[in-house]
Amino acid sequence: MKPSQTRYACCNHHLPAFPQTDDPVWEKAPPVELLEVESGKRPFLRTEFQLLRDDQEKAFYLKITAEDDEVRSNYRLHDETLYTQDVFELFIAEEGDLSTYREIEVSPFDVTFTGTIHFDEDGTRHLNMDWELPGFITKTHYNEAAHQTVSIWKMPYAAFSAEPKPGTPWRFNVFRVDHSRRGEELQAWQHTGARNFHVPERFAWLDFIQ
Repeated sequence: MKPSQTRYACCNHHLPAFPQTDDPVWEKAPPVELLEVESGKRPFLRTEFQLLRDDQEKAFYLKITAEDDEVRSNYRLHDETLYTQDVFELFIAEEGDLSTYREIEVSPFDVTFTGTIHFDEDGTRHLNMDWELPGFITKTHYNEAAHQTVSIWKMPYAAFSAEPKPGTPWRFNVFRVDHSRRGEELQAWQHTGARNFHVPERFAWLDFIQ
């Protein structure tokens, strides 16, 4: 089943162990390519993501596969400002209220960042760093010879304020920041029309299917 332009079908499949890059389970998760964030055109480097869930394990699994000709990231500590260098990002709103959503990031060196974004009534954006993701596991590897970075994440349901339920979609978007000698390239699944990831009205729908 292929996702539509603004919806992603997240299937339920039991994973007895943390999935590897070539695990056959990824065949059950449709790959979707990111676009240049402002124009919506194909970016210089190709990036795709796949997402599935395991209701028995009570966790989401995300895989990001990215063309990568060089890595630029100096951060080594959790919750540093990873978004200023190379990073993969997931924004997800489990309550359906787009004024509040989670921001989850992983750098090419497997450094993580988690927080909550909230927009107040006058549209001012605030970042709350109190939210964490207990049990968050990531495995990210840059293959210089293949010019590719692959990042796999496990995100337990318990960290969110709700569990996924068929018929009750969440909202989300996936992003990439890449720096190179060409400059900075910003990518998004749902392009925002601006050099800004924080445009929640552009979030897609995350449909939970059996």
